[in-house]
Amino acid sequence: MKRLVMFGAVAVALVALFLPSAASAQTAVRESSCTETAGTNTMTYDCGFNVKNYVLGAPVTFTINWACTGSCGPATSFGLRSNGFTPAGVSGHMMGGKLLTDGVQLTFAFDSLKKTGSGGTGNAHFVMNVNMDDGSGGTTSMPCNIDVHLGE
Repeated sequence: MKRLVMFGAVAVALVALFLPSAASAQTAVRESSCTETAGTNTMTYDCGFNVKNYVLGAPVTFTINWACTGSCGPATSFGLRSNGFTPAGVSGHMMGGKLLTDGVQLTFAFDSLKKTGSGGTGNAHFVMNVNMDDGSGGTTSMPCNIDVHLGE
């Protein structure tokens, strides 16, 4: 019963987080993928993104897709890691997102960047937890790190 209540609370939180969605967002381009393993199941997911020609404060939208050798999904949570934005002086905020069949789409914005020469730089660090079966009947919520880099 406790597990059911916990799953329900997570589902409600995900719905609340992913309801609003920003329009006319700038797109981040996927540059790398990562792999996580639970038992005999391997998940490959998009984990590294790059943003170019950014206008400060403009929404950035990116989609994290995953594929598994076994069964995986849905995402059970998504948020900023402990150092959400780096380097020092860089800040931002999440704006919305939505769950996809095999992924998550997120929109966020940088509020400030570290000045470099004629532009700025910044990084956003997220974590997404995805349910994965371990190949022996068990399931685990696998944490997946996602990074978005901006360099002007």
